[in-house]
Formats: sequence, structure tokens, C-alpha cells
Amino acid sequence: MKINVDKFSTGYSGIEVLHDMTFNVSKPGIYVVLGKNGAGKTTLFRALTGMLKPFSGTIRYNDVDLEKTDVKIAYLGHKDAIPTGMTVQAALRFFGRVEGVSDEVVNGVVERFNLKKLLPRSYQNLSQGQRKRVSLAKSLIGDKEVMILDEPTASLDPKVSSEIREFMMTESKDRIILYSSHNLYEATDIGSEVIAISEGKILYVGEMSGLSTGHYRIGIIGTGIEQVTSEFTKEGKYYVFDLKSPDEAADLVSRLTSSGARVFEVKDISNPLERFYDESNE
Repeated sequence: MKINVDKFSTGYSGIEVLHDMTFNVSKPGIYVVLGKNGAGKTTLFRALTGMLKPFSGTIRYNDVDLEKTDVKIAYLGHKDAIPTGMTVQAALRFFGRVEGVSDEVVNGVVERFNLKKLLPRSYQNLSQGQRKRVSLAKSLIGDKEVMILDEPTASLDPKVSSEIREFMMTESKDRIILYSSHNLYEATDIGSEVIAISEGKILYVGEMSGLSTGHYRIGIIGTGIEQVTSEFTKEGKYYVFDLKSPDEAADLVSRLTSSGARVFEVKDISNPLERFYDESNE
């Protein structure tokens, strides 16, 4: 699978938002799309799914123009796009029929997302985390080759966010995942490749390590941390760690938890990605 965006421009009502974008994605993995509020992340995602037509340039999947491709794309936007009055079971079976797959295939997705207990419940009565799991399951009905996820863990508690990240990392072994996040720690934890944009233009495409500045700080709230390491300073309620790169953050959290410490929150204090991103939702 490969995606080629070549000199692509588009926007709304004749007003150009994306300008002459060119980048290529050619191997499975998670590609983190970074950009400040209004940079054009959501517009790019809509263009990649065919929701927006080009003003100029092309988007191609496996060397076939987007409007002619038969590649199956899973898209999860800010809105779940599931009728709130339906039960989970009815909704998933409905989307299964739309995708032309059997109930057995839908049942397989239910198993993967551990949704069996939620099937008889009305979608409108689910928690935010439960809704997100159902929405992700819906998006993957039909064996999609590309996943485009616009802030899939926004407003979710850390446990559910962690479960979704683990799922995406598993799925990325066999497919391309384009993923945006408002959480810088999450972005550096989950992705190895970056597509950074600003004001509708490409700033950087490449490995996350290529953005390292050699100075990266995170703050952790937790218990038992002092019994595991003394390599921190205290700033209010946070244990602050100075790291050489964002890649070390995940290793540190894993070392703390495997040694018996409990981690409740991880917060970026300084991050080499900050010049591409802020904490506002697009």
C-alpha cells in the first residue's frame, strides 16, 4: 500500500486551505499528522477520503487516482456518525450491510473490540470511551487498508486512551494509519513517522527522531516513583524528568510501572514538536 499526494491544493467554497502539498507514504505504520489549530489537519483528512475535491494536484492510492481507487479507507472524524437511537448491535449490523459483509464478519469485529456486553445497549447511553470503541469498530468493518483517525482519543480517560493506542499499534503492522492527536506525549509515544503542516503547507515529513532537539522534559504524577528512581526534580505535584529524546518517554513509563510505581498522568513540559502543535483542537 502506498499513498502519493502530489502538488495538491483544496479548500472550501473556492477558498484554498491546503497549498501545493506533496508527500508520500509507502509502508505500514502510524503516521502522526501534527499542526497547530487551523493548520489544515482535518481538511487534509477530508481530502484523503475524497470528501473534498482538489483545486489542483492529485491524491493517489497504489498509483490510482483517489476517485477511481478501490482501496478501502476507514475514517474516524470528530463526530461518531452512528445513529444515537440504535442499539450497538443494530448499528454494527447496519454498517456491515452497507459494507456488504456478513454478520459473521461483524461478530469478528465485536470480538476484537470486546463489545459483546454492549451489543444490547442503546448507543446514546454509552460512555465516551465506549462510544469511541464502537466507532472504531464500525470504521474497521470491511477490512480497511488505510485508517484515517482525527484525534481518536480526545476527551477520553487515560485507561481507554491507552487501550486505543495499543489497538492502533497492533493494526499498524498491516496497514497505514494516519493519526492526529492533541496530546504531544501520545504523539511521540505512538508514532515513528511525522507529517507536520502549518497554514496548509507541508513543513516536515519523516521520522520522529529527525525532530529531536536533544532536550525533552516530561512531568509525571504517580506514586512509588521515588522507590524506582531518583533522576527527577519536583515541580509542584509533578516528578519532572529530563530526557534526550521523546523516544525515551515510553521506556521511562514502562520501567516505572514494571517496577511497581503507579502512573496517573504524563504531561509534556517541553517537547521538540511544540513548534508544530498547540493544545487547541482544530
